[in-house]
Amino acid sequence: MFNVNNTIKYFIMLLIVTASTYYIPNCSVMNEHAIYIGLLATTTFILFDGFMPYVVIVQQDKDDGHQL
Repeated sequence: MFNVNNTIKYFIMLLIVTASTYYIPNCSVMNEHAIYIGLLATTTFILFDGFMPYVVIVQQDKDDGHQL
């Protein structure tokens, strides 16, 4: 159940969102809470990745019925 690749992916996302929140805006309130924003974004991504790991959209050609 423990997947190392997913853990690395989630940790990288946490670092990127936290660093972006800390360095990009000029608002001092956001700088103080950058780790919380990173944790919130990463948790949301984990939930989406767990419940909807991939979405496949199959389009069907109207003329001959073949899938694209």
